[in-house]
Amino acid sequence: MRRTLFICIVVLFSSIVTANALNEVVQRVADFEGFWGAILVARGDVILHAAGYGMADVERKIPNTPEKKFRIASITKQITAAAILQLAERGELTLDDPLSMYIEGFPNGEKIQLRYMLNHSSGIPTMINTGELLERIRGYEDGKSLQGAEIEYISTLPLRFEPGTSFLYSNSAYFLLGVVIEKVSGMPYDEYLRENIFEPLGMNSTGYDFNEYDSGWARPYYCQSYVIDNECIREADWVDRRLPGGAGGLYSTVYDLYLWNRALYGTDILSRESVKIMETPASQLYEAGLGVFVGTEFIAGQYRRLVYHDGDTKGTSTRINRYVEDDIFVVVLSNIEGKDFTSLAHELARAVITNDMGR
Repeated sequence: MRRTLFICIVVLFSSIVTANALNEVVQRVADFEGFWGAILVARGDVILHAAGYGMADVERKIPNTPEKKFRIASITKQITAAAILQLAERGELTLDDPLSMYIEGFPNGEKIQLRYMLNHSSGIPTMINTGELLERIRGYEDGKSLQGAEIEYISTLPLRFEPGTSFLYSNSAYFLLGVVIEKVSGMPYDEYLRENIFEPLGMNSTGYDFNEYDSGWARPYYCQSYVIDNECIREADWVDRRLPGGAGGLYSTVYDLYLWNRALYGTDILSRESVKIMETPASQLYEAGLGVFVGTEFIAGQYRRLVYHDGDTKGTSTRINRYVEDDIFVVVLSNIEGKDFTSLAHELARAVITNDMGR
């Protein structure tokens, strides 16, 4: 059992960078509601701002820096989607394949296309990673692996609607997509990503968290995970990080996610056609592409196309924004749970545009 740490917050942030227009945006947010984590803002090949704020580890007095590794939660989904598209480019699967081709006996599997799972129209109910979820899944082990028990548990959940007819955000579907990657490639999910995405891109600080994170791996580059309650900070509740799989199990840094962003503008990982498929929503109402959401934001007098995703899990809040035509990239990774960085990412992009930064 981990010792729970309670420390009252006196100062909600500490910045390691000198003042600039982007840092001023973050400081305003930190002054108002507090911010711990790391932020990177770039335009094209130019990194305009990369900084850490607050504490990575309160007990050891270690500050956050841009090099710190954070759990990225549901930002994982776009990397899972890219792996599926990569396998499709190689002719090893198609987006129209039914789930039943890869997980035999899954209820209604013949109706659930991989495409539906990718754009959250499969009807498969979602899972939230909690201690209670782990206990429910454990009830299905009976000689199975934890992954097998999780598949069995998901298979008992009735579909919410006919696949392909509506929208329901589903962590469960993305967990199953991670299983599909393993079935098709013959490799564990984390190894496939490492060999086919992370190593080719030089994303050397990105990987899957098999609970090693909790024991302080890769010190001094890890950070603890916290909750702010009633003007005090405590360590976030423990959950089994193996459960999210392709839905949210990765960790990374702002620098590695910058490399990921640049790769999507080239052809190192996916063809331009596959990226176009990834970033085309099936429905303008729900804005769901494949592993990302696609919409617009009104900045400096015009609507700008935005590809984005949030992440939230125990002890982690994240946001990633790509302003496609402006070639602006914003990533926010925090080791405080329950935060919404929609406004912060918007204000950072607005500062870049209104100050004509990176031109």
